[in-house]
Amino acid sequence: MKFVVYLIVILFFIDPVSSKELLNSREYKIEFYSKNIKEKKQEIIDEIKYDSFNKIIISFITNDEYNKLNKIIDIEFINKFVFSIDIYEEKINNNTYTAKIKVNYDNSKIIDFLINHKINFISYEPEEYLLIIFDQKLFSEKILSKDNRFYRFLSDNKFKYKYFQLPNLDINDRFIINKEDFFLKKIKHYDELINKYKNTNIILIHSVSESNKTKIYSYVNEFNNFKKLDDVSYKIIDYEFFFNSLHNKALDYWKNKNNVNPSLINNLNCKIKTINLSELKAIKDIINKNKMINRIEPNEISYNNSNYKLVYFGKFDILVKSLKKDKIQISLLDNSCNIKIL
Repeated sequence: MKFVVYLIVILFFIDPVSSKELLNSREYKIEFYSKNIKEKKQEIIDEIKYDSFNKIIISFITNDEYNKLNKIIDIEFINKFVFSIDIYEEKINNNTYTAKIKVNYDNSKIIDFLINHKINFISYEPEEYLLIIFDQKLFSEKILSKDNRFYRFLSDNKFKYKYFQLPNLDINDRFIINKEDFFLKKIKHYDELINKYKNTNIILIHSVSESNKTKIYSYVNEFNNFKKLDDVSYKIIDYEFFFNSLHNKALDYWKNKNNVNPSLINNLNCKIKTINLSELKAIKDIINKNKMINRIEPNEISYNNSNYKLVYFGKFDILVKSLKKDKIQISLLDNSCNIKIL
């Protein structure tokens, strides 16, 4: 019996703030031979559900949270969140079946489940990490250089690591960063680096090659103080394994720093500044769709300066980022909360 699954496109993270937005799986091309096509087809669809749902749920939560949740994931559990299954280019020829299949999940139900079960989740797409790499060998030191072995690998695999940002590797880069930064774990020209790449998420990678092994140390930035993210040792560097692991650890680190805690409930009285009632309605619609918002209640409604009570999950700074993704600005100054459209 023949069964082949081809993965056609990568799973794209869908911003989970819109309550009715669907989360689409990868597109799977299947081909098999069977005397009972109906039964085999359902078996394969269930396998696709397992694979696609696991990839979607891990996009919302950390590895630790996923490991806890994974214990209860079965096909009955997954089916609660399935919105629809798209099957197209379906053909049956002499007990050989081929088709393309995509599973669509209800984003709102997934987030509601996480909230109801007090599972931390992320409310917007993770940000990229800028990689600053020092490839240090006995008679060769390559920092921000195209001859750096690590950058060469990443350049050849640039579409594989969605949350990695590569520097330009130009002369200006080599002025901003020098090897002392790696030894001190502090970038001297930090502001110049941030201004150039508009990114405060930075990973320093320091590879030190000796006669018979290479030690690779990775550090993640916290306000220009770098803390160790990982360290590994290789006799022969497996670049794919190294960057796959680093990508997962960096993403998990980001999730832990930016997740929403449903057990933490806060509230604010906020003024919503608008030019008319239509704009007020548009802002309220966006706020109501944001899954960080538990509820929004009117205190006083006026033509262009209404007051609402906002009850939300998690930390205020995460809420600011989450609403900003939908072009809504919320600010807090001297205990005065203001909301406006960007």
